[in-house]
Amino acid sequence: MERILREARFHHVERLCVSALGDLAESPTPAQVREANDDVLSLMSEYREVVGFCYLNPRYPDEALQEIERCFAAGMAGIKLLISCKASDPLVDPIAARAAELRAPILQHAWYKRQGQMENESTPADVAVLAARHPATMIVMAHLTGAGERGITEIAPYENLSVDTSGSEPEAGITEMAVRKLGGRRVVFGTDASGRGYGAALGKVYGARLPARVKALILGGNAARLLAGRRTGGRLLAAGGSSASARQAGRLER
Repeated sequence: MERILREARFHHVERLCVSALGDLAESPTPAQVREANDDVLSLMSEYREVVGFCYLNPRYPDEALQEIERCFAAGMAGIKLLISCKASDPLVDPIAARAAELRAPILQHAWYKRQGQMENESTPADVAVLAARHPATMIVMAHLTGAGERGITEIAPYENLSVDTSGSEPEAGITEMAVRKLGGRRVVFGTDASGRGYGAALGKVYGARLPARVKALILGGNAARLLAGRRTGGRLLAAGGSSASARQAGRLER
C-alpha cells in the first residue's frame, strides 16, 4: 500500500477506492471475504486517502448481506464484485437491492476474452442484465478496454450503469468512444493499481480528445457524485466537479 500511495501522491491522486480480493480465489469463503475486508478497514484507519469498497461473494447470500452491514457500519462506501458469480445471476439481486437502499455503488468486474473466460466471470452483457433488473442501483462496470465497443454498446441503454477506464494499456480513441456512446457523466477514472501504473491510467484521459470539462468529470466529478453522502473514515464524501489539472481532477480512483 505504501508503494501504491507513493505513486498516487506523485500523480496528485487524492483519494483511492480500495478493495481486497481474498487472494483472487474464484469463490472465496465467508471467512476469506471477511479477512479481505478487514485488511481494507485497517488501511482506512491508517490512510486518509483510502475509501473502502466491501468485497462480497454472492454465493453466500446471508453472509454477504451481513458483511455489507458490518463493512458499511465501519465506514465503507461501495461494494466490489469479482468472478465468483455472474452479474446476471439472481444470486446478486439481494446485494443490488441493498446497495440501492444504501445509495452505494457496486463496482463489478467484466471482460470479453477471446480465450480463458472463467466459468462465472461476467461479461458486459451480464452487467447490463443486472442494471436492467435494478434501475435504482448505481453500478460501475470495471475495465473499459476489456469491454471494448461491443460491451459499451450493450450497457449504453442503462442510465444507472457507468464504466471505468481501467483494463489493459492506453488505446487510441477508446475513451472518446465511451464518452460518445455513454455521455461524459457515465465514464469514471480507474487504474487497476497496483497491476498498472497511474501514468498510463491518466494518459487514457489526458491524451483523449475531449473537452476539459469532460475530463474533469471522468477524473473526479463522476466518482464524487456516485459516492455523495457516503461517510468513510469519519469524513463525508461530497459530490461536485473538479478541475482538469492532475492535482485537482484526480480526486478519486478505482
